Amino acid sequence: MSVLYFLLLVGVLVLFHELGHFVAAKLLDVKVLRFSIGYGRPLVRVKLGETEYQVGAFPLGGYVRIQGIESETESDGRSFASRPLWQRLVIVLAGPAANLLLPVIIYFVLFAGHTVLPAAVIGDVLDGGAAARAGLEPGDRVLEIDGSPVRYWEEIEAAVRSSPGKELHLRISRNGKVFERYLTPIEDTVRKRDGQVSRQGRVGITHAPFVPLVGVIDGASPAARAGLRTGDLIISVDGQAVRNWRDVQRQLGRFARRTSIVYFRGTEVPGIPQIELLGAGFADLVPETIVDDKLNRQTYTGLEHAEMFVAKVDPGSPADSAGLRPGDLVVALDDKPVAHWMDLDQRLQAEANKTFKLTWKRAKTGSAGPGVETLTAEVTQVWRKQLDEYDHTVSRLVFGARNDVDRGSGAMVAIEGRVGYAMGKAFERTGETISTMTRGFFQIVTGDTPGEALGGPIMMYRVASVSGNKGWDSFLLMIALISVNLGLINLLPIPMLDGGQILVFAIEGVRRRALTPRQRERIQLAGLILIGLITILAIRNDVMRFFFK
Repeated sequence: MSVLYFLLLVGVLVLFHELGHFVAAKLLDVKVLRFSIGYGRPLVRVKLGETEYQVGAFPLGGYVRIQGIESETESDGRSFASRPLWQRLVIVLAGPAANLLLPVIIYFVLFAGHTVLPAAVIGDVLDGGAAARAGLEPGDRVLEIDGSPVRYWEEIEAAVRSSPGKELHLRISRNGKVFERYLTPIEDTVRKRDGQVSRQGRVGITHAPFVPLVGVIDGASPAARAGLRTGDLIISVDGQAVRNWRDVQRQLGRFARRTSIVYFRGTEVPGIPQIELLGAGFADLVPETIVDDKLNRQTYTGLEHAEMFVAKVDPGSPADSAGLRPGDLVVALDDKPVAHWMDLDQRLQAEANKTFKLTWKRAKTGSAGPGVETLTAEVTQVWRKQLDEYDHTVSRLVFGARNDVDRGSGAMVAIEGRVGYAMGKAFERTGETISTMTRGFFQIVTGDTPGEALGGPIMMYRVASVSGNKGWDSFLLMIALISVNLGLINLLPIPMLDGGQILVFAIEGVRRRALTPRQRERIQLAGLILIGLITILAIRNDVMRFFFK
């Protein structure tokens, strides 16, 4: 199947490129001698009018033969060479333009298949954030932002991200009542683990709620005595349904009194470790009252948020060197409490080179009996080169510890005007892809990205194989990505490429006369040498990447 995916990937990209030249030539009444799907000896050939259509024996792309594009001796009125400069430019540009149009078509098809989108309903609110201070709560539906109607969650995200430091006016619906709120997104530095940095607004809300999964680390706590364990999913407290972790905190944090809890607990199916059966359980929890050094009274249950429990620590990572182990409960970073893993991760990424003080709790073991010890250590993240799923080397910021708690699912809403939505998203996604590709190309040219980023036919084969085996959606998205890449490359002012022809046309336009055959040969030779060098570098990278890794 991998060979089939590779042939299909290359075939579609090349064929669509040549189809662009073909359609432009036909529309401008330039004579097209042949349009071939594939190369080599024709298996099927038919002539319709003046054009031969054929299917070649080697199914890899195709080509179009236009009269006068290879030799200026063919100079009748319908040849390429005899046409005005603007018509020749249109025909040459049509190939790269077709490659840039293909992603629009692919994205449109994929987005048109969507029937629902995340609704503009708040799933959860982070403590201490701008949204919490403004009085927003989980379940609130945002109706308007600054007077503009809002239906989808992505509209809220766009408004918040683009408005750091700017006050936003929101109309909110809660339990059938409509009211207004004002909040100002704080400016935040967002750094991804691949090194990309951006500055955007943040208010502390999420679409997916933090599910009420609990953890128990203190074996002597009221929760442990009640039989609760890490991973239990709380369903109700004293007969009141709980939707998220925030509800659990509210219900259990009021009074130190006996509380009835209903929960689900997963049990592995023998022989099938990936599947768990959920069974209902009941617990009578009797919280304790703790008085601290300042005589402040607190209700203690021993229930923690399961999200902050460490599930895996990578050997040799900064987290491993600090002493963090699976089962530990992360509680603070630089002595500032962390309630959610996403907050921990973002704070770590925001200051990549900083040495942090990490604080966590660990269950005591041995003869000392049940209890909890608090540990601290300094942690400095490191940049490490890793191979992604396509065997491409990437640099990532490594902390080395992660949790294993799935987020809940937020509210969804039907898409209004699916065709218009799909078309708009198709152009938006294509524009983003073109911008990313262009930026990456200039980073290679300027040396910000090493030349090892280039790939050749082996890399293309690997990409086609991996994306194809992941499913048709993934394969189509990869075609869209590489199609943009091919379109932009063909626009480069390198002889032998479409951009090289455009460069020649520009030179002739400035000189107001055509280049001599000798001059054209020299330009083509220079382009051939440059393309050869790039090809050698790409193949060298392939060999080093796949045979000497």
